[in-house]
Amino acid sequence: PAQREAMLAALLPRLLALSRSKHGSNVAEMVLMRASPPQLEQIRGQIFGTEQPEQLREMMSSPFGNYVLQALLRQLLPEQHAAALQRIEAETSSSNFGRAIIAAAAAA
Repeated sequence: PAQREAMLAALLPRLLALSRSKHGSNVAEMVLMRASPPQLEQIRGQIFGTEQPEQLREMMSSPFGNYVLQALLRQLLPEQHAAALQRIEAETSSSNFGRAIIAAAAAA
């Protein structure tokens, strides 16, 4: 448990950077699966918060980051999930993976 917490503490602040590459996005997805509820809430706030909308846009535009967003959506509570999907819908354009993220969430 101590090593797991140390790894999460080291990797969670780098989640956006990890989501930019194929192998990094795989690591980011695993980090999200092992994060505690308070850690998930912090990540949710960073990505879906209104203070830094460019983080969500960047992940939605990334061929790898969109999978990290899908993994995060699977970990959220129903009310958080719905709010996050609304933000994704608002940011969806023809030049990002918003439609794919929404479709994957609907299929889950």
